[in-house]
Amino acid sequence: MKAIDSAGFEAMFRIDVDPWNYATSPFEAFKRRGLLQACGDRCRGRVLELACANGQTSLALEPRALRLLAIDGSPTAVTEVRRRTRGLGRVAVRTAVLPGDMPNGPFDLIVVSELLYYLAPNALRVLLPRIASAAAPGGRVVLLHHHVSFADAAQLPSLVHGQARVAFGRHFRETFRRRGSRYEAVAFDRQSC
Repeated sequence: MKAIDSAGFEAMFRIDVDPWNYATSPFEAFKRRGLLQACGDRCRGRVLELACANGQTSLALEPRALRLLAIDGSPTAVTEVRRRTRGLGRVAVRTAVLPGDMPNGPFDLIVVSELLYYLAPNALRVLLPRIASAAAPGGRVVLLHHHVSFADAAQLPSLVHGQARVAFGRHFRETFRRRGSRYEAVAFDRQSC
């Protein structure tokens, strides 16, 4: 099977705004709890969520953010997130195709869930340093990804967190790690100086 791209995700969201059953799946809820644990309990100033999909995680992140920017490459997904977050004044949602549209920081928390293995290797090599640069000193980057292979990934899922560790280098310290049978959640804190 061919790796899915932005057009493929847009086609999926046009058919179903919740193609992975984020709202109803017990497994997705379990993963989201792990992601939120990696984010930590404290409220963060500026929060960025990459690949927000239908906004299920955005809604969970909103109480932990003074300002949340949720982005996705699918215009249909972005429309759904705007609908779901209408009235939440701290949430901004926009269409962005990565790595080219990576927002500038600084962000106090950057959440990257189930995105990195969909990027071609060259795109990932561009995006990871941009994520690192967008994190504020003392900020946190949280990654959650499957580590088992699947058909429409552009690269091996088991390798993406290792690539992030290398890209973040000595400027980040790994502060959280939870590895399940199918996924891993990791938090990296950017050093203050």
